[in-house]
Amino acid sequence: MKKSFAFTLAEVLITLGIIGVVAAMTLPALVQKKTNSEVEAKLKKIYSAMNQAILLSEIDNGPKEYWPHSCGEDTDIDCETYYNKYFLKYLKNVSHKEFEAYGGYNIAIYFADGTVLVGKSGYDYFFFPNAKNFDEKTFGLINDSGYTSREGSGSTFFAFRFSPSSTLEGDKFHYKKGFEPYKWELEELTKDAMTESSNYSCSAGHVNGNYCTALIQLNGWKIPDDYPYKVK
Repeated sequence: MKKSFAFTLAEVLITLGIIGVVAAMTLPALVQKKTNSEVEAKLKKIYSAMNQAILLSEIDNGPKEYWPHSCGEDTDIDCETYYNKYFLKYLKNVSHKEFEAYGGYNIAIYFADGTVLVGKSGYDYFFFPNAKNFDEKTFGLINDSGYTSREGSGSTFFAFRFSPSSTLEGDKFHYKKGFEPYKWELEELTKDAMTESSNYSCSAGHVNGNYCTALIQLNGWKIPDDYPYKVK
C-alpha cells in the first residue's frame, strides 16, 4: 500500500499564521508605496498644469514678472479679479470656490482628477492630492503660538509659491520663475537647507513642512526613502 502524506490541522494553522504575519508586515508598505507613486504623479501634473496656464496667460497679460505680486487688501487688485484674470480661464476642467480664512481671501480650485489647489493672496498655494483631505473650516487656523497652522504640510498637502515679480531676498528662488515649490527664505537649494531647523523645514516633528515640496522636486519628483512624513 502507498502511503499518503497530508498536513495536520496544526501545521495548516501555523502556516496560515505565518502568512498572516508576513502580509501584515508587508501590506502597509506596499499600500504606502502606491500612495507615494500617486502623490508623485499628481505633484508633477499640477506643476505642469499651472506653468502651462501661466504661459497661456502671458499671451494675454504680458510677462509674469510684471503681474501684481499679490492681491487683496492694501493692493491695487482684489483677489477675485486677480484669479479670474490671470489663472482660472487658462486652466482646463476646473471649478472653484472662494472662502475666508486667516489672511483673508482664499480660493479653492477643484480639478477633474480629484485634487484641489488652494490659493492665498495670489502668491502662496497649497496643493491637496486628495481633495477629501481639504477642509476650509480648519484650513489656516491660528495655533497656540499665534501663527497660521500648516499642520499637514508635506503630508496631506504640499506648498507652492508664485512670486515672479518680488525682488525680496526671501524670494530669490522665485523671482522671474513660474509656479514653483515653496522656497521662501531658503538659503540654498540643498537637502540640508530644506531639512534643517527652520520655520518651514521638512523634518520629523515639524508641523509646517512647506519645504517638503522642494525636497521632492530636488529628488527628481520622487518622495525620498528617508522622507519624514506619511503622505496621504
